[in-house]
Amino acid sequence: MSEKFQIKQMSDVTGKSATEFIINIEAYQYKIFWTYAANCSLGAWLILNHFLFDYKSQSLVLSDTISGALIITFEILAFSPRRAVLRWCTPLVAVWLLLAPFIFWSPTPAVFLLDTLIAVFVITFSFLIPGLPGKAGFVLPGPDRPPGWTYNPSSWIRRWFGIALALLGFFISRYLAAHQLGYIDHAYDPFFGDGSDRVTGSALSKSFPISDAGLGSVAYMLETLAGFMGDRARWRTAPWIAVMSAMLVLPLGATSVILVIMQPVVVGAWCGLCLISAAALLTSVPLAVHEAIAVGQFLLEARTQKKDLWQVFWMGGSIVDGGNDDPDRTKYNLSQRWIASIQGVTVPWTLVAQLVIGMWLMARPDIIADTIETANCDHLAGAMIVTIAAVATAEVTRIVRYLNVPIGVILVGVALAFSLHNPVVLVSEIFCGILLVLVSLPRGEIIESYASWNKFVR
Repeated sequence: MSEKFQIKQMSDVTGKSATEFIINIEAYQYKIFWTYAANCSLGAWLILNHFLFDYKSQSLVLSDTISGALIITFEILAFSPRRAVLRWCTPLVAVWLLLAPFIFWSPTPAVFLLDTLIAVFVITFSFLIPGLPGKAGFVLPGPDRPPGWTYNPSSWIRRWFGIALALLGFFISRYLAAHQLGYIDHAYDPFFGDGSDRVTGSALSKSFPISDAGLGSVAYMLETLAGFMGDRARWRTAPWIAVMSAMLVLPLGATSVILVIMQPVVVGAWCGLCLISAAALLTSVPLAVHEAIAVGQFLLEARTQKKDLWQVFWMGGSIVDGGNDDPDRTKYNLSQRWIASIQGVTVPWTLVAQLVIGMWLMARPDIIADTIETANCDHLAGAMIVTIAAVATAEVTRIVRYLNVPIGVILVGVALAFSLHNPVVLVSEIFCGILLVLVSLPRGEIIESYASWNKFVR
């Protein structure tokens, strides 16, 4: 996106002339001057740090030196109002810093820690504190809550839980990455003894060109930072951020499910910390989908009003009619705040039953031994059932529960094909299959309203 193009787009959105907008950018740049100075200091720290201790990797020395020089260069250039959009380049360098210790398999934990901390601070100072580069701190007028919705999917009180879950995943992945990089000899496992060691040190994990746990920690950190981006109405003021946040959560969720399935099937062991991380991620998925749907409705409305969708997606827009502001929650008690933080997510007993069935199927091969065919089927089916049920706890995606119906039918078929010799497993599989079909049909209670999306809440 060129500088002139963004200035024109922002002047159109804010109703100011290009000259007036540049003047506003200049005033705002001086107001947040300290963030530029802070990032330049961090860049200098990166350049000079290899003189303080031995990196034991010339590649990482070169990476940190170039990254530090780029951060300083982009920050200095971006301070000019006409080049403010160049500040987008600084977070990109920070993402590289998050990845570099894993790409070059950092021999020392000090570089691992340093690059992670500096990357997080650089993104914070260039993006989170000053706001979107080139927008000069402008807040687009309009409601917080989407028209026809009974709550605001972008409110801060709904974001904190997803951020907390992402941080949990980050700390777990970072700990497991430290084991893969050789900083610690043993990875603790709360449930399965040496399960974490066996999984993180397996041939499957070693087949990746970089630490798979390290890659996961980077994704979790980006998810955490994305949770802080944008204001409380970002579904309309910064739609791309809401979409990016959802796109970080959903692929991570799919990857976690695949890795959970592969643990017993390929590695032959369970990793307790990996399961906790996967559970946290699956919990965050139903919290994230609401915002993406609100963005879709907003963009459809913008198209109906013949607005430039490209401009609206990247720059945001205002709502002329409908919507409301967030309520004042300063006097809410803890119970009320908790309810507000999970609005749009309900767990009827039918979904609880599906979750229990899925967890039982994943555990069954280790409790009641049978053929390898039924073990693999149960591991695969159990993980899929839990994933589908977790996604269905979001009212906007409740309809996905129907995907568990064919899985229940398959369970019965597999039992009749491979478990006739084992009555206990046969009964377990048939009972789980039939019960899964029955509990997947009822919709359960729906509390909130979602405007035009209500017709898909079935």
